[in-house]
Amino acid sequence: MDVDKQIREAVRSTSEESVEEVRFTKEMELRIRGAIAQSKHKNRNRLFMAGSLAACLAVTAVGMHQQGWFPQMPSGKNLASAVATTATDKKNTEAKQNSVKVSAEEAILPLKKAIPALSKTTIRVDSTSHGISDVTLMEGNNARASVAYDIQTGQIESFMINGERPDPYPENWDEKSVKLPSAKTAESAANAFLQGFLGEESKSYQHLATETYVNEFWEESIWQSVSYQRMENGKPVPFDILSVRINTKEQIAFFGRLNKNEQAFLTKLTDAMLDLNPSLLLFEKGRNRDGISLEVGKVNKEEHQASIQIVGNGQALESYSIEEKDKKEESSWKQAKGAKALEQERQFLNKLLGDDSENYRLEDESKPGVYQRYHNGVPVLSDEIRMTTDESGLLRYFRKEPVTFNSSQYPDVSTAVSEEVAIKELSEHMKLRYVQMLDASSKEKVEKGKPVLEYTSAVSFMQMGREDGTEWHIDATSGKIAYGTGNNGLAYDQLNTKKAHAIQSPKEYVKVRSKEEAKALLQAEFGIQVDDSTYRENQIDRNGRKEYVWNDKNDKYIGVEVIAETGSVVGLGTPRSNTAVTVKREQAEEASLAFLHKYVDPGVTEVQLAQVIQPGGANPVSSGEWEFRYFMSKDGIPVLDDDNPDPAYSVTVDPSTGKVTKFHNFRETHELVELPASYKIVSKDEAVQEFLRVMPLKLVYLMKDVDRKPLPQPKLAYVPWSGEELANKTVTIDAVTGKIIAD
Repeated sequence: MDVDKQIREAVRSTSEESVEEVRFTKEMELRIRGAIAQSKHKNRNRLFMAGSLAACLAVTAVGMHQQGWFPQMPSGKNLASAVATTATDKKNTEAKQNSVKVSAEEAILPLKKAIPALSKTTIRVDSTSHGISDVTLMEGNNARASVAYDIQTGQIESFMINGERPDPYPENWDEKSVKLPSAKTAESAANAFLQGFLGEESKSYQHLATETYVNEFWEESIWQSVSYQRMENGKPVPFDILSVRINTKEQIAFFGRLNKNEQAFLTKLTDAMLDLNPSLLLFEKGRNRDGISLEVGKVNKEEHQASIQIVGNGQALESYSIEEKDKKEESSWKQAKGAKALEQERQFLNKLLGDDSENYRLEDESKPGVYQRYHNGVPVLSDEIRMTTDESGLLRYFRKEPVTFNSSQYPDVSTAVSEEVAIKELSEHMKLRYVQMLDASSKEKVEKGKPVLEYTSAVSFMQMGREDGTEWHIDATSGKIAYGTGNNGLAYDQLNTKKAHAIQSPKEYVKVRSKEEAKALLQAEFGIQVDDSTYRENQIDRNGRKEYVWNDKNDKYIGVEVIAETGSVVGLGTPRSNTAVTVKREQAEEASLAFLHKYVDPGVTEVQLAQVIQPGGANPVSSGEWEFRYFMSKDGIPVLDDDNPDPAYSVTVDPSTGKVTKFHNFRETHELVELPASYKIVSKDEAVQEFLRVMPLKLVYLMKDVDRKPLPQPKLAYVPWSGEELANKTVTIDAVTGKIIAD
């Protein structure tokens, strides 16, 4: 699986919308935990990616800040454990905001009275969905607290006080060394808060437990968590629980409660998930893209904690995973396998989904754990259920796509074009690409380091067996192929220009070996004086590179990047002049090609356009200028360094002046090798037949488009559909031998 590709696509898709605020969320922590647990069951990298695509935004944003304005290619290999997502959901509809019965001011008033420090804050309404409004309490330009409340009842569902978290602790920190308030002090503070916040209602809640709660995924923060259970007539009300967290300063840091819908939903779940019971502690409650994320645990301290994601306001279960409180015990459970696992999984699906469970079939009849939805005998891609049970029958992990459609929304299969029409379309778009150097571990039939000429259905990304159909598919209504973008937004296949640009490369690299030489190059190339700017040098571990960096009075990046050992220039850049956008694409592209001649690797004779980034406002993954990314090329055929499609070069052009501001060489190696002749190959028709032998086209329903965005209704399409043996392998065709190459 091309993990780097999937991660880059997530960055690209996220950057299409402006990112107002990046924050850590429980949603993504849950997804990564669950995906890792599930990967032990079935070693398929795409499973991990399903849970962590959003992770790269935070990493990329940090990388851009640290590395200046060079458009560095993010790598999945170096992702931090922290993950991120946007703070506001742009897709939430304004119509729901108009149905508000309780204003934010009314809802927040009891909180301000209970916590006087918030009394002077102003309210910013961020978004509203599923009947819950997310607001931020502002103190000047600073976000003081995040609050979610029910717009119909005014009940506050949860809030987090910002800025009250303890500082992150070192890796070897010990809970015993942290000066948390005593349990008695924490309970006293929590009781006083509830009395002021809930008034008479607080008397119906009984103290359950006070525990030290550590969130190791959130800056390794630690609190005293005080949990309560609502009582009626001396009996606990199922799942009517709430939590108050007290920090090291003996202040209120968090409040969360389960509402009526969530209580009813969890009550229904207990029939299918016996490990859930009314005697629970609530540790976390937060909003996510689809609904609500919860972290609950048993009163018995020896039991586990469960992370739960609920779609909407108690509509459906999206995700569930459990872990032992005692980390030493986490590996003690054994996963159910074979017939026993299949029996347990089917029983669970029947209880949870009822009649709808019959629409889910095992993806691989010989292996438990992954179930694919079918409609009218046709698979519905992206609508899968993944689960893991242990030998005791306990559900350890569950994940289901949050969106399902009504039966009336699925187009009739009779409207699809024939398979013959789809095959003809595939044949017309089969194309060639060179791969210079292949790793023997990933291309077992090709000698290590030997270049290959491949037939491929897409240059911008690797073809995988048993794909989900979103990177390319043939529209079954029109019979036309649709391509998604590849690594970090590569659009070579979408552009469909196939135009090679001749390059007169330099005989040797431009060399910079000192600060003074870097200053001279910036002056010669951009006319920039950096004497009054702040200077630093950066050693970049990746590929042994080094940067000579200046920051001007506006903290804008100016710099030169070189290969440390040789001084060869592989990047240089300066800020855009202003925010105006007046230069047309043709002028900008012409300027980029003219600039390439100076800095491409010696020996390069052609390039092809692989991606165009439009100008606009800057965001975490783009400077907001015209940016043109190129593949190397030979005889009109794109040339890749390895089997991970990456551009070779990038040139950025100021959209207000038309002048080049940045160049970057993305190549991890700067060698060129002799490539196979393009005339000694099998025909395209032969290549298509070999491809279809192992990757026959299959009619499916799609829930997402080629850019992985949800569709308004299911769509019929033809996609390549391999057997299970190729499900986690890349598939290409050696153009010289006509044989399949499968990793």
